[in-house]
Amino acid sequence: MNNLDEITVTCTDNGKSVIGYILDFRPKGHLEVSLNTVKINLQYRNGVYVGSMSGMEFTVEEADLPKEHQDYQR
Repeated sequence: MNNLDEITVTCTDNGKSVIGYILDFRPKGHLEVSLNTVKINLQYRNGVYVGSMSGMEFTVEEADLPKEHQDYQR
C-alpha cells in the first residue's frame, strides 16, 4: 500500500468534494484520511467509509478507492 494516495472525500452536509490523502487503510475496517492538515477517521458501513468531524459528516465510496487498495489482502 502506498501512503498519501489521493482520494475524493465528500461532505454529506454541503455536497462538496475535496481531495484528501490516505494515511492508513484496513479493507472493510477503517480509512484514515488527511484533509488539509486534519486527520479524519472513517469506519466502513455497507460499501461506504463514513466519519465525522466538527459536526460534519464525510464519506468515501469503496468503489472510489485506488485500484491497488480494493485488491489488498493479508
